Amino acid sequence: MEGWLIYRKSDAERNKHYITFYEETCQKYGITITLKYYENFSYGTGSESSSLTYEGEALSKPDFIVMRADEPTFSEHLELMGYRVFNNARVSAIANDKFKTLQLAAKLNIPIPVTRLARKENAVTEAKDLGYPLVIKPRDGHGGQDVLWVDDEEKLKEILQDYDHKTFLLQQPVSDLGRDLRVYIIGGKPVAAMLRCQDNDFRSNYCLGGSAQKYELTERELGMIKKITSVLDIDYAGIDFMFENGEAILNEMEDVVGARMLYHLTDIDVVDLYIQHIIKKL
Repeated sequence: MEGWLIYRKSDAERNKHYITFYEETCQKYGITITLKYYENFSYGTGSESSSLTYEGEALSKPDFIVMRADEPTFSEHLELMGYRVFNNARVSAIANDKFKTLQLAAKLNIPIPVTRLARKENAVTEAKDLGYPLVIKPRDGHGGQDVLWVDDEEKLKEILQDYDHKTFLLQQPVSDLGRDLRVYIIGGKPVAAMLRCQDNDFRSNYCLGGSAQKYELTERELGMIKKITSVLDIDYAGIDFMFENGEAILNEMEDVVGARMLYHLTDIDVVDLYIQHIIKKL
């Protein structure tokens, strides 16, 4: 069995050890997996057929693709050409867009923070209606990047001068700041949950210096997760919750989810579990 592991070049450089986990795990199961860079692909479509080349050359079709580049359009193109992509394009499109994730949650009656989708042209008006303080965040951000606290209109105008996002989210803060929950999903089922805490920042991301510990999910939290996995065919993703007065509410999803804290703090080998899932699906 052969597979591709697709990364952006910059992300691959930061995730060398994680890529090695994939290579060694696949080798253990008799699978050859080859790292491919997203930037080296060229793809398009015509009236009769779709095309795909890598570094200008046609490629033999692999048995599967592990997509670690958040490019849902590319995933959809691959699927239209008959490739099996993990995660699929629909999961990628929703999980890489914070607003689409919140829209889905609202449809499923899952609690979420009060949120407005805004542009620079209407952000001040939307913020006045929402009320201060608030949080501004990009639709497609990861790792807490460009997630900023806004105390007042003056601060918002200052941020907007250099905020390089066409559309973004304005969100009412939750009551329990600096604390959130990351749930790892494989094959539609939770395999691990980690409570992340940060004393010096309202963002609790582990990569920003927060602490983390294993967490036992409540029946209520499991119920919210089941609602999501019943409508999304998740191969491997993260579902993140914040806390409002001690109760979990949905924050976002991560398609290209990181697992650094799992390997640092637990004995859970999430890559091994993921490859086992892929083998079963094929």
